[in-house]
Amino acid sequence: MLAIYIYVIVHHILLSVGLASSIVIDIFIIMVEKTKKIRGIERNIMSRVMSYSFITSLFVFGIQLLYFLAVYMNQTLFTLSAYFFAAFAFLISSLLVFCTATQKYYQFKILERYQEQHAHLSDSFIQHHKEFKRTSVVIFILWLILYLLYVIL
Repeated sequence: MLAIYIYVIVHHILLSVGLASSIVIDIFIIMVEKTKKIRGIERNIMSRVMSYSFITSLFVFGIQLLYFLAVYMNQTLFTLSAYFFAAFAFLISSLLVFCTATQKYYQFKILERYQEQHAHLSDSFIQHHKEFKRTSVVIFILWLILYLLYVIL
């Protein structure tokens, strides 16, 4: 019984850290959009916060996988709604891992490389490369859905 309480506490802490890191990344994206330049300290903070988001999404994915497997293996103990809840949460967490990995290891690297080559982020770059902003919004929505799933239900 103590293990279940620890599982729930760790899971909620991870969801809170992930949601907070997503909000911080969104704030820095708004700042970059405004100034059209990423300063060194902003780059370091964004990279570190994206690392937090990616690591917590990996842990949440692992927890969701274990929960889904437990529900799947013990279908007689759980209702059908618990099975669908576990499957939905697992799907959301797997999308979250994919999006955070894409944002950190692909899109942010392209953004940094472009600024190093051109010393700024031009208007055309920001207008034509909206994937970084869209991915950030999707990540925030996925974190929020997972958080609300476990807080409300």
